[in-house]
Amino acid sequence: MRIIMDRGLCDAALPFCARCSAAFFGKPLGTDRLCVIDVIDDGNDELLHFEVRTDGRVLEFDLTEELQQGLATEGWEFLADFDPGFFRTGAANRWKELGRLPASHGV
Repeated sequence: MRIIMDRGLCDAALPFCARCSAAFFGKPLGTDRLCVIDVIDDGNDELLHFEVRTDGRVLEFDLTEELQQGLATEGWEFLADFDPGFFRTGAANRWKELGRLPASHGV
């Protein structure tokens, strides 16, 4: 299973984002977050592969038990090798634009 997250879809400041993503990574199946933009069934039920987009960068990783412990404690920043932006803006405008798309746009 591939899960794609885009931090640009939420205006939450970094501390809230860290708490939110830590809770998500603790139990990623069966929960939803505003930043989850796609869940793709790749036929691999044994492995969750994540793609986290933020600040013009992409973090990709397979969720192992060891990695899950760190992510569930610190959030996605646990893997960042850069200083992510503290504040986010513009999500409300992006959601309004998405609301104007026809329902069949992705079909």
